[in-house]
Amino acid sequence: MRKLLLASAIAAVSATSAFAGGYVAPVVAPAPVVVEKRSSSSAGLWIPLALLVVVALIVANDDDPDLDASDIRLKTDITPVGTAMNGLPLYHFRYHGLPTVYEGVMAQDVLSRFPEAVVVGPGGLLSVNYRMLGLEMKVVH
Repeated sequence: MRKLLLASAIAAVSATSAFAGGYVAPVVAPAPVVVEKRSSSSAGLWIPLALLVVVALIVANDDDPDLDASDIRLKTDITPVGTAMNGLPLYHFRYHGLPTVYEGVMAQDVLSRFPEAVVVGPGGLLSVNYRMLGLEMKVVH
């Protein structure tokens, strides 16, 4: 799963215009800096930052193949689809900026019922040990 997420993140970044054609075009003039104030209640993350965080979590958890980045702040298009045998809600979701749809849990739900299965990673983002839950994160499409 980790290699699939890493490949998806790389593909998403590679598809940007800056990386089109396999090279980075030279900068002709500096781009103007635009500062946008976001409210603290904003649920979304800046997409390039989210991609980097997902990749960082994947690499950081590479020594434990049972850990998957499961923090709700990394996900979008979240749809409840049922309940696992252990009572946790199951969702379909995508990681910000990535096209693949997954089925799995939200770390925040796991934290309230099975805190021993949650690991705090870079920036306070949460990963889940799916094996401890008797579950597996699945690719839907």
